[in-house]
Amino acid sequence: MDFISWRKRELHKEKFFIEDGILNKDLWEKAPVKVLFLMKEAYESSTETEQEWALNEYLASKTLKELGKPMWWSVAHWLDGLNKLIATGEVQSFDEGYKSDLKVEEAFQSCAIINIKKSAGQSSSAADDLSKYVDSDWELLLEQIKAINPDLIICGATYPLVAPKLGNPKKSAEWLYQAEGYYFVDFWHPSNQWPYKVKYYSLLSALKQSKELWQPLRVL
Repeated sequence: MDFISWRKRELHKEKFFIEDGILNKDLWEKAPVKVLFLMKEAYESSTETEQEWALNEYLASKTLKELGKPMWWSVAHWLDGLNKLIATGEVQSFDEGYKSDLKVEEAFQSCAIINIKKSAGQSSSAADDLSKYVDSDWELLLEQIKAINPDLIICGATYPLVAPKLGNPKKSAEWLYQAEGYYFVDFWHPSNQWPYKVKYYSLLSALKQSKELWQPLRVL
């Protein structure tokens, strides 16, 4: 992805820019289902940091324990659950010991994560602010999505922001919409305060019902 021209856009000029994308390309290619998470924004918490960085490279360089954030554990557990759903056709029971499962770590590294807002990120997001970035950068966001070419796009509380740009998205199943040749899942942000189990079973149960639609042909 050409982030150089992206940085030159008026909204991003002279602002701290954080690139994003696929975490581990080898694991991405081997993944039973290639999942892209469409998130809101990343941010640099230190005012002293001058060197820009890439979110996907940062996440790929750390273990989940090192990252420490509950939201990344949620993402990893959902991905592991999706892999098992593909393999067995069933939603597996919530594993209380998932944080010690190396498969969960590997599943996390096999995904792609991109943000709507790639510069001047904040720790809390405002819909009006994010909408400005969607309006400004949509063609680049769509280009990035197409370059990544996922099987499934899980929107972390971002679907309402991008839906107006998707033309006439077709509701295919619960929380599942088809547009631009891709399946978008309108779901909560991983940091949503619902219990882990509620988020896990809600997402996996809904996607089980629509699996025949979004499951990639290569694993049928």
